[in-house]
Amino acid sequence: MKSSINVAVIGGGIIGASTAFHLSQMGARVTVFEKEQPASGASGHSFAWINSFNKFPRSYHELNHDSVERWPRFERLLNQDIGLKWGGNVTVATDATSGNMLAQDVKRLQIWGYPSKLITKKELLRLEPSLKIHKISSAAYTWSEGHVITDKVIRACMSSILSNSGKVLLQTRVDSISQDVSGASVVVGRKIYKFDMVVVAAGVNTSQFSESCGINLPQRVSPGVVIKTNPLPQILKSLSVLQIVNSEGQINQIHFRQSTDGVVMIGTGSQEHETTDDSLEHAEKLINETSRYIPELQNVRPIRVPVGYRPMPMDELPVIGSTPKTPNIYFLLMHSGVTLAPIVGELASMEIVGNLKVECLSAFRPSRFGQKN
Repeated sequence: MKSSINVAVIGGGIIGASTAFHLSQMGARVTVFEKEQPASGASGHSFAWINSFNKFPRSYHELNHDSVERWPRFERLLNQDIGLKWGGNVTVATDATSGNMLAQDVKRLQIWGYPSKLITKKELLRLEPSLKIHKISSAAYTWSEGHVITDKVIRACMSSILSNSGKVLLQTRVDSISQDVSGASVVVGRKIYKFDMVVVAAGVNTSQFSESCGINLPQRVSPGVVIKTNPLPQILKSLSVLQIVNSEGQINQIHFRQSTDGVVMIGTGSQEHETTDDSLEHAEKLINETSRYIPELQNVRPIRVPVGYRPMPMDELPVIGSTPKTPNIYFLLMHSGVTLAPIVGELASMEIVGNLKVECLSAFRPSRFGQKN
């Protein structure tokens, strides 16, 4: 599927980068507009866990599951080190209430065909011998999951786009977009760029662009905080992600990962947990709490990461596609951008280049929110 279609992609996060990459692979002439630097928005704050562990409804779960399976091929196409690490996730519940809920989650995932099972403490310690978890109600092992280094993915995408004669315009803020019968336009200052299609993948700013076109894409404010460390010796020997649910602890849920470059990343709550506490005190508290289970973190100094604001459609489901009112403007807005990057980039590019509609995306169209009054 080769094409000479001329496409603008607004946004240098992982969704915009993947879509621009796949468009370039299909022969499109691609220009990326990024107001700052790649991965400077939500992608740079992401825990970057590749999974479909707690995604609802079933159609959304399946989209994520399919995308997890596409990540190895995406890596091969990029042909660069992107810090992709497999090994799976173990979620440990230390109290009975959380343990029962976790067991129900595993049963549902198994029925849906997602690789998962309950494991014993002995099996967990076989995977990770250095863990110090004294009380386990239940533990869920989802072995097909992994994580990635988002800025490496984005840089690899941009490098490929440039090698395919595309353009990447950094620190270039788009002021407005519009469309007419001949295509769509991007306005930057006093300069107007003409394209056949404009893809808006601008994260939290996507709704501003859609509103200017009369399309309603409501978002809720979704702040997230993670902390990082300097590179450390390898801690997790097998797993890519570890979650601890402990209703009796100072922090009742922790998720932990270590990148291939040795950097540790920790967050509170589930991956979707919302908080604005990005203080150094919070970071130190989180390190201390996590060190109860992972002794290697004792006395490690955290790096404070400022709060990041994640794109979050009001119904929490992805927005993918154009509308009858805006056939030359294609909107991409979603949480779980890291997991979804391979499938969204590929399928969106197929729709744009082939002028077609992919059936599995029908539940995620922007028209479900209606037009702006």
